[in-house]
Amino acid sequence: MKDRTKGNLALLLTAVLWGTGFISQKIGLDYLPPLSFNSIRELMAVLVLGPLALRALRRSRYLSADQDQQALSDGGFRPAATRAQIQRRRLRLLAAGVICGFCLFTGSATQQIGLMTVSAGKSGFISAVYIVLVPVFSIILGDRVSRRAVFCVVMAMFGFAVMSLSGGLERATPGDWLTLVSAAGFAAQIVAVNYFLDKDNAIMISALQMFFAGAFGLALALITEDPTLHAVWLAMPVLLYQTIVPTALGYTFQIVGQKYTDPSTAALIMSTEAVFAAIFGALILGEMMSVREIAGSAIIFAATIIGQRDSSSNSQ
Repeated sequence: MKDRTKGNLALLLTAVLWGTGFISQKIGLDYLPPLSFNSIRELMAVLVLGPLALRALRRSRYLSADQDQQALSDGGFRPAATRAQIQRRRLRLLAAGVICGFCLFTGSATQQIGLMTVSAGKSGFISAVYIVLVPVFSIILGDRVSRRAVFCVVMAMFGFAVMSLSGGLERATPGDWLTLVSAAGFAAQIVAVNYFLDKDNAIMISALQMFFAGAFGLALALITEDPTLHAVWLAMPVLLYQTIVPTALGYTFQIVGQKYTDPSTAALIMSTEAVFAAIFGALILGEMMSVREIAGSAIIFAATIIGQRDSSSNSQ
């Protein structure tokens, strides 16, 4: 089997696993309030990512002010970092954890609350709007936005209107709007990660943002909700599934797949996450989308495909 085929299959499996995540999130609402479920599963994910982040920290000596030079993979050497550079890296990692974590908290919390009134499949497609919002949000970093990117945003918003505003603004559920907010949160999180990311700190940022997202959510959950240890125990199988399968395995297959697949193909395959969410929602939860919702989903999906083509052409 060719490496490219292996990569594509790994990314397809990533999309499948992420699609199942909407189902486990929906089932989790049977046991825990949304903020409680979300924060606990994010903090559990830190237990998975934490050891990997510490290993990467030791191997890269990212926060080490050792006087020895660091050997690079190409045979050269990187000069040892000064104490001032180490301090800047610490502050940058902290800022990355807080800012990326807040954006992740916003996206994941509003998505989880939205699932109280929105089907898994519908949530998957509305959440996918983040793909076309990323280029627009990148204006903050000084990037230029193409006319095609703006068109894709308008197209995605039209798809949302077809899907959720069939009887006018008053007919849209709070879950529809919250899920749209979640798409904005995920887009902001991606832009923030791109700003703070360098070749050595990816797994560290991943663990830190998950920790702060979980901490923000847990603090708010303790104020606004009433989770019990018994409820957490009952929800543990779903929490474990959400932590291990969509999070740990899903992101692992993503990293493996992207090693062998070009970015535009990778984005295209992973965007089918929404399709699998709809399929599993119908098969497992018996959630059937109406004709109008399917039409709106198709428009949003088309917008994300066009938007990815735009991103790939800009990167060349």
